[in-house]
Amino acid sequence: MEMVELIAGLAWDPEIRGFLAVLTGVVVLMGSVWLLLSSNSGPRLGTLLSLAGFFGWMSIMGSIWWIYGIGWSGDAPVWEEIEIVEGTVEEGHLTFAALDEANLLRSEALPRAFDLVQAAAQDASSTYGADWQTRGVDGLSNDEAAWLLETQVAYLEFGPVTVDDLTNDQVAGLSAAEAEALAAAEQAKNEATTLSELAAVAPDLIDQDSELLGGWTLLSTAEAGEAQASAIAMVLESGDFSFTGQGQFRVLDAFTIGGKEGLPDDPSVIDRVWTKLRSTGQITHPTRYGIIQLQQVTEESITNLPGQAPKRPEIDPTQPMVSVVMVRNLGNLRLLPALVTLGSLLIFLSLCYMLHERDKLVMARRAEFAGAK
Repeated sequence: MEMVELIAGLAWDPEIRGFLAVLTGVVVLMGSVWLLLSSNSGPRLGTLLSLAGFFGWMSIMGSIWWIYGIGWSGDAPVWEEIEIVEGTVEEGHLTFAALDEANLLRSEALPRAFDLVQAAAQDASSTYGADWQTRGVDGLSNDEAAWLLETQVAYLEFGPVTVDDLTNDQVAGLSAAEAEALAAAEQAKNEATTLSELAAVAPDLIDQDSELLGGWTLLSTAEAGEAQASAIAMVLESGDFSFTGQGQFRVLDAFTIGGKEGLPDDPSVIDRVWTKLRSTGQITHPTRYGIIQLQQVTEESITNLPGQAPKRPEIDPTQPMVSVVMVRNLGNLRLLPALVTLGSLLIFLSLCYMLHERDKLVMARRAEFAGAK
């Protein structure tokens, strides 16, 4: 009965169960191979052959781990906090940042995404006429076609909204005043569009070479997903703010600078191949920094009564902007697999050399025995 209780206790402990599973696999699988080789070749030669086969297999498996960054791997790349800068939008609070590169960014002076969309729409109207929103791209160059398509999409997503722009489903059952209120709400939502949100839809509408960026690159919401998540966690865990949840502030724009040089705009096949070769051959990794900006929202905009649709969070202009300055830690994801591969390969080659020397010795002894006859 005590043995049954002991076995039942082991079944519920994943650490002991896992250790026993590995031990059983080693004894049954590897042990059976060693036993077979030892019974046919002798204990010493069987042990050498078994170890050579094991470390040869470890070299192959370690190389797969090394290439794909899986298996027994090191630490994955993460964003690490440098500082959290807080200040009003008007004062250019990043000028007080400890990071010199951050001092060059003038995010408070960048144009609004809504204004960029309107300016692009005016340019499209003056260039292609009043029907530019429905115009095709026939006869246009690749750059012109891409810019026009992005402008059309951006105008539909983030452009001005009137009652006439609302769909039938949106205005169904609404009075004229309610329709006007809905259009005003949609207009306010579009006016609050961030540059990162616009960059995800129409990157060509943003001037990445602007002096206001100071060498920084504006990231779209799709590109800044991991950095935004890290910044949110840093703000909530810092203890310097009264935020109790992510819903109390809104993430604005994301910026990055440094790191390896990426692909050029509209890359060709040659550009992609050259960038891959250049990135692979570049031994050092230039330091990469990131900045995620956020701002508190008004309490009224996040206070929802039961049974009502959630309100749209609105930024509180009286609250300071918060910029999370981070550095990219590349980690050592492939270091451990590389060490396993190289170490196993050295041991494998050493065992092969020992087997080779043993064969030479055996052949020499056989030659001596044959000559003695």
